[in-house]
Amino acid sequence: MDKKRKYHYQISAQHIDFQKKVSLSSLFHLILKTAGKDADNKGFGLLKLQSDDYTWVLSRFAMDMERFPLENEEITIETWIQDVGTMFTTRNFRITNGNDKLIGYASSSWAVIDMQTRQSVLLDTLPSLNDFIFPETTPIGAPARIANVKGDVANRFEVKYSHIDVNRHTSSPFYIQWIADCFSLDFYLTNKLKRFEINFLKEITFGDTGEVYRETKAENEYSFQILTQEKGIACRARMMFV
Repeated sequence: MDKKRKYHYQISAQHIDFQKKVSLSSLFHLILKTAGKDADNKGFGLLKLQSDDYTWVLSRFAMDMERFPLENEEITIETWIQDVGTMFTTRNFRITNGNDKLIGYASSSWAVIDMQTRQSVLLDTLPSLNDFIFPETTPIGAPARIANVKGDVANRFEVKYSHIDVNRHTSSPFYIQWIADCFSLDFYLTNKLKRFEINFLKEITFGDTGEVYRETKAENEYSFQILTQEKGIACRARMMFV
C-alpha cells in the first residue's frame, strides 16, 4: 500500500511574484492541491465526502522553506498522513527541487465537517484513513496554536465572488494573500520569508468585510489576526523572515 506519494509540478508564470519566485499563496495552493490529489487517490477526497454531505476543512498549517522555487523550476511535493485523531488528522509534506534536493517542509491539520450543520464530525466516519497512516514527523513540528494578536490594521478586504470556493466560503489562499499584502515591495526585496504558520478559526463568507492586524513580535517575526465585522476573529498567522 502506497502510504507516501510524490506529486510533480512546474512553477509557471501564474505562480510567481515580482521577483520571479513562487508566491506564498501559490505555493500554499500547490500544497493543498497535493493534499487533494492524494486524498482522491486514496478514496477519501473532496468529491467522495461531498457525496455524503461532508467536506474537508483546513484547521492549522505550518511551512518552513530553505528557499522559494523560481519560475520554470520543477518541484516535487511528497505527502503522507502522520496520524488520525478523534477530530483532526495530520498531513505532512516534503518539498524538493528537480534534483531531489530538499527545499522545505509543511505540516497541516484537517477536520471533516457536516456541510449542512457546519459542525465537525468524528473521523471514524472515514475508517479508511487509518489504512494510510505513516507515523513520520517532520523537522518543523506540527502546526501550533497562535496566541491572540494586538497590533495595528495593515490591510482591509471585502469578500467577493472570486474569493468563494466549492465549500461556499472564502478559499484559504486568499487569507494568505491578505496577510502577505501587509508588507511593501521594498520589504520583500530585503527580507526573505523563512516560516509561515496559520490557524483557521472561523469561515469567512460572501459579503464579509474585515481587517488584518499586524503585530511585531520580535526582530523579523510578525503575527497577524484577521478580524471580520460579521464573524469576529477568523484566523491568526505568523511570518518569520531572515
